[in-house]
Amino acid sequence: MNIQQASVHIRNTVTAYLEKGADGRFVIPVEKQRPLFLYGPPGIGKTAVIEQIAEEMGLGFVSYSMTHHTRQSALGLPFIKTVTYGDRELSVTEFTMSEILADVYAYMERTGKKQGILFLDEINCVSETLSPSMLRFLQYKKFGSHAVPDGWVIVTAGNPPEYNRSVREYDIATLDRIQRLDITADYPVWRAYAVEHAIHPAVLAYLDANPQAFYSIENTQDGKRFVTARGWEDLSRLMLSFERAGHPADAELIGEYVQVPEIASAFADFLHTFTELKELSDVTAVLDGRADPALPEKLRGAGVSERLGFLNLLGDALNGVLAPAPQRAEALRIAAGALQTGEPLPEPANDEERALFARVSGAEDKSAALHAELDALRPLVAEADRKLGNAADLVGAAFGDSPETKIFVSDVTGRSTSAAFLMHFGCDRFAALADTGVSEAALLKELEKLV
Repeated sequence: MNIQQASVHIRNTVTAYLEKGADGRFVIPVEKQRPLFLYGPPGIGKTAVIEQIAEEMGLGFVSYSMTHHTRQSALGLPFIKTVTYGDRELSVTEFTMSEILADVYAYMERTGKKQGILFLDEINCVSETLSPSMLRFLQYKKFGSHAVPDGWVIVTAGNPPEYNRSVREYDIATLDRIQRLDITADYPVWRAYAVEHAIHPAVLAYLDANPQAFYSIENTQDGKRFVTARGWEDLSRLMLSFERAGHPADAELIGEYVQVPEIASAFADFLHTFTELKELSDVTAVLDGRADPALPEKLRGAGVSERLGFLNLLGDALNGVLAPAPQRAEALRIAAGALQTGEPLPEPANDEERALFARVSGAEDKSAALHAELDALRPLVAEADRKLGNAADLVGAAFGDSPETKIFVSDVTGRSTSAAFLMHFGCDRFAALADTGVSEAALLKELEKLV
């Protein structure tokens, strides 16, 4: 399965493990809660998806790589304790708390979160001395004599042996105590993640045109050659930082992250072209309706990678333009609803909510303040609609019914902020390009009734 399919299964499983009955006990007893085991090649986003699931579910998250642990650090250090059995005093061996479990308890104290996910990476690479203790841990959720806190679900991950020489194959007794999910690399799934996490548009444009370059691990006479999802993401972060500082990302830098020379060289060449295209194609002018009249013809004559690069630049620019209106509208809807019911305003979820809640709660006439916010929202929506319409017109003029138009429509509707704008406000010119017929500003009508 791909990482998106796995994430659905993980969410459902975590929900099931945390379910309690009327008696306050877990419906599935802890010893019957099989830890999830994500099994797949490195760098495909296993850790990132678990952390994202924990955040979305409001759970705590503690992560450890098991290759860094010895038997002593995982199980705790032994010490001698005197106990009395009947009339006899005896010396017995006890253990201090595991470093891993101590970190979970410290996290709970620090954050106040009593439920969470304990993520143990590379669990099939534990040291030889620790390996015998893992079977007990997987079934009884204990390191030494100390248990994982109630309400903490165990998720693990590991790589197949062809990617890691330290891997220990699990026997049937161990496999019969875990849920194994076989994960594969999948570019379309990763692309959706990449769009939401602002991966550099050049990376997306290159991979859109060359999806076979997304993930590769191979053994050669010169050693391992690889390119992974993690590598593309980390490279993207550094490229964006370099751009802000005015530094170019050269072929040598790219090769440090994309360790397949042919792919690194091809991407370096593409990045050079993409940078020139970015300088020539003023997407701000496109959104403002001031595009060069010759731009549609130039785009039709450009190569596939260059056309995709332009569309990614346009999509990124639109994302920033379309984001504020739905956020402010949602903040206004919440504030208006609270005023109607007399309930206090909730904790703000973003800067738009924080600012609007402050303006409304600080106003002497809160009803008038809400009307003023609605009046200020209308031109914000109109301006975003105008810019999205300008982008749609340009794409239609340049590409007509070609695949590039479908890619643009898919990109806009696939980004959460752009999709939120379209869902709440619509856009006639984009709807005409996309042939969706969705253009009604439903949320504005709802707000007019509320305010």
